[in-house]
Amino acid sequence: MRWLIFGDSHISAFRRAAELGLIDRPAEFHEVRGATAMGLTKLESVTGARRQFEAALLPPRPGVIPVMQLGEVDCGFVIWYRAEKYGVPVADQMDVSITSYFAFVDRVLAAGYPSLVVTGATVPTIRDGQDWGEVAHLRREVTTTLAERTRLTLAYNERLRQGADARGLPFVCIADAVIDPETGTVADLYRRRDPRNHHLHAKRAGEIWAACLNQVAIAAREAVPAG
Repeated sequence: MRWLIFGDSHISAFRRAAELGLIDRPAEFHEVRGATAMGLTKLESVTGARRQFEAALLPPRPGVIPVMQLGEVDCGFVIWYRAEKYGVPVADQMDVSITSYFAFVDRVLAAGYPSLVVTGATVPTIRDGQDWGEVAHLRREVTTTLAERTRLTLAYNERLRQGADARGLPFVCIADAVIDPETGTVADLYRRRDPRNHHLHAKRAGEIWAACLNQVAIAAREAVPAG
């Protein structure tokens, strides 16, 4: 069995873990920067994520299990932006994102993959009032606090867990491990040294993601009857 890890730029932590030999199974990566769950409803979205992911995933490949990492862009920007733009509740926009996410999951499973690993969306790191750095500058129209964005991400991840459970799929999430319990937001230990980089610390986050995937692999192996 090998992993096919796909998603937005936050798969960089998984890639770093693989480079360090921390992931027990072979892994390949398909990254689309800025990809969103919402964008998966369109074959030709701004990023072209659905088209690129389907090209990497389909037709199903024997011995391959997809690992899906999306949602940070939705929770950190798109959900808030669309809620304000259309004058609708944030919760409604989260519903749209989650529905789109699992519609894509269901397409992948219907195509013939026996399983897919759902991963929790990466928690936000952009500080309140920060409008410098490429991603922070692009998201400057959204003025919600880091605490609000973190709470939304945690609620989003709970919805991902529920959707995975309903389909009998593995769900792994590192949010609890990287959040400072005193602040309720990402711990400084898991921030990048360069504050312009909104990704989690690749090695430290990657170590946790690797442990999660290794546990999924062990559970999958133990579930197969011997002989």
